[in-house]
Amino acid sequence: MRSQDLPSLPADESDRTRVMIGTSTSVLTPGFLLGHTYIVEGFLARGGMAEVYRAHHIELKTEHVVKVILPSLANDPKIVELFREEGRKLKRLRSDAIVNYEGFFRDERGLLYLVMEFVDGESLATILGRRRLEIDEVLGLRNRLAEGLAVAHDMGIIHRDISPENIILPDGRVERAKLIDFGIAKSTDANDATLIGSDFAGKYAFVAPEQAGLFDGRVDSRADIYSLGLVLAASAIGFGKKLDMGSSPSTVVAARQRVPDLSAVPAPLRSVIAPMLEPRPQDRPGSMRELLREAKRPKRHGLGLIGVGVLLAALLAGVLAVLVPRAPPPSPDELRTKVAAILSGYRCASLDAVVAADRSVRLTGYAATANDIKRLGHEISEIRGIGLVSTEIGLRIWPYCEVVALLNPVLEAKGSVAPVLALASVTGEAHIGERLTLDVQAPEFDSYIYIDYFDAEGEVLHLFPNRRDPLNFKPKRNRISFQPGSCWILSGSTGEQLVSMVAAARPLFSGERPEVEKTGDYLAGLSDAIRKSPKAGIAASVLFFDLREPKRSDGPSDTCPRQ
Repeated sequence: MRSQDLPSLPADESDRTRVMIGTSTSVLTPGFLLGHTYIVEGFLARGGMAEVYRAHHIELKTEHVVKVILPSLANDPKIVELFREEGRKLKRLRSDAIVNYEGFFRDERGLLYLVMEFVDGESLATILGRRRLEIDEVLGLRNRLAEGLAVAHDMGIIHRDISPENIILPDGRVERAKLIDFGIAKSTDANDATLIGSDFAGKYAFVAPEQAGLFDGRVDSRADIYSLGLVLAASAIGFGKKLDMGSSPSTVVAARQRVPDLSAVPAPLRSVIAPMLEPRPQDRPGSMRELLREAKRPKRHGLGLIGVGVLLAALLAGVLAVLVPRAPPPSPDELRTKVAAILSGYRCASLDAVVAADRSVRLTGYAATANDIKRLGHEISEIRGIGLVSTEIGLRIWPYCEVVALLNPVLEAKGSVAPVLALASVTGEAHIGERLTLDVQAPEFDSYIYIDYFDAEGEVLHLFPNRRDPLNFKPKRNRISFQPGSCWILSGSTGEQLVSMVAAARPLFSGERPEVEKTGDYLAGLSDAIRKSPKAGIAASVLFFDLREPKRSDGPSDTCPRQ
């Protein structure tokens, strides 16, 4: 979605269904020719010292990323020298698992910039927002990144900011993963300057204990091993979740005093990740190459005394199996208990099972990934005594599945109690280019209304209340045809869309929320607010609708009146 009061999306992101908030003026604009060589295609990001752009080489027709030092800093000799050192060191770093740095340049206007390889693909963070990595994918990601980091560490370069945001997966494939953004990389040479000095570096959720000041704050290559371990854990958990490693300086330090709780990580991966997350650097693998050697070391097998004991135990068990009658098959009630236990282990899902008297099972509901649906059918089929298993499970991607799972307890209100949320179009259809108009009715009690639009990229747009219309208290059964924010135009990708409405007898939030925020952050706050609200004073409704291609029309497109 987009508001006509806001700038439109950049061309390379126009297929996303999302809102774009205005940004400050960039140093360069599309079409700018840099150093007679690189034509700027679009703005990518801005940091404290530089702006990052996508560009293409006019002679080679290749795609690149350029990092331009902000003009306000370009005359600072210390800053320029730091960028020069970054370019010099990283230009020598060559690995398929690490983005290539191609040089540090100055154009005829005096602009200073680094040129890097452009990697086309989604970040691991984006992919983990909607699914988890399977066990073999997690192991493959470990090997791929460890091989690249081993090359960097051999050159004395530590990344210090390994996180899902800084890992790109071309075509979504872990075997092609690339580590980007060595912008805070530092040399292990104590005499070398760094872009961060001794300051706290990296994203707190993925930093090593020594980066948080523990163990004398001495950072070496083993800090990257710790951060990689946290990334692997987050990859195995998925759906925007990660290990709880603290959110403030004190809790960040406290969480790194011991190996974190890995119960959310699949059991086969815990013994792989735990050694990487030892608090003391000396207790972790000594290097990335040692980590790789351990991964490739074959498991030892042999009979010996223990093997003989196991063999004798197996033979004895076989004799007992002949002498002792086989246990009767579990009753339908016992099967229901086992099936329910399996269903409860699936995150971001709404699943139901009916176990019939003949022990057949019918599974219904939805799950977050096709792999989850397949794995669920297999797990149920493996239960001893189970009959025929039939599945009618739909696919509902994150974050939609988590929104519905969170609101399920308050979606149970029926009849006159429930709020109403529907498209207010004559046909009940929604097309790209049309205004979003909703039919909204408050529940059977005076309430504060919250209406949110969730996109598949992991962001939520707060339609109501908003800065233009902050008063969200509505009398009971109050009904309106609602155009959020005065006017929003549907845009982006076609397919399933989700709008939610929560009505509460008292305000859910103490202050104003940002117009757009990460879905994970909002759902955490919403979950806490719902938990604290009296059950009789809260109700909800969700609206799923299919966003279709623009209507063919010779007339003018749907526009919003200027305020």
